[in-house]
Amino acid sequence: MTTRVVALAGALTISLGAAACSKSETPTTGATGSAGGATSATSTTTAAADAPTASEVLEKAKTNALAATSGAFNGTVEDNGKKTTIDFKGTSDGKTADITIEMAGDGKARVISVPEGIYIQGDETFWKKQNAPAKVLAAKDKFIKAPASAASMTESLSLKAFLEKAFGAVTPTQVAPTLGEETVNGVDCWVITDTKGKAEGALYVSKDKSEVVRFTGSTGSPGQLDFSQWNADLGIKAPDASEVITLP
Repeated sequence: MTTRVVALAGALTISLGAAACSKSETPTTGATGSAGGATSATSTTTAAADAPTASEVLEKAKTNALAATSGAFNGTVEDNGKKTTIDFKGTSDGKTADITIEMAGDGKARVISVPEGIYIQGDETFWKKQNAPAKVLAAKDKFIKAPASAASMTESLSLKAFLEKAFGAVTPTQVAPTLGEETVNGVDCWVITDTKGKAEGALYVSKDKSEVVRFTGSTGSPGQLDFSQWNADLGIKAPDASEVITLP
């Protein structure tokens, strides 16, 4: 059961997150959320001679993201009217990750993956949905240590797996040729929009480092994911032993 939960967390992070990063041509565009900071009310377009093209900005952002050793993102994805909040911190290989997912009607769960093992914490609603045994339901806010077999599933928790699927859903033919400019969480960004306009999806990339700062979705499937801590030491640690129970 706990092995299945690890797989579920990884699958949700990748599939829902990628949906937030896709564009209007894709069936499941978008994410919503208020995760992180204010932006300016409007973005301006630029046609300055020294400005890069949208395709150039997209390619640099993709290259830097896929080369990153670690990163973090958070926001809320809406899929078919159902909201899921994601808070992700992790390394590219998935061996170290701290993921919290809250699904409307399905509860809230947190998965921590470290070299010592994988630990799962869930609220009552989440564990009941997973048909967890009585010992798990009685654990309240304790973490459950997953069996050793779950270690092979760390790739499903990887930042790289998420980014590969996300950028696979965004192609140069889907973006408008003209760049916008906007400040997001204090960072000056180029704004790449869908060919149908910003309301159908946008990618915000920092001007100074060509790092992804934000993805937004469409009006039909609204949402937002904010990115930070690229290549940073995320300080992810195993829960204290007093917070963990081990299933037989």
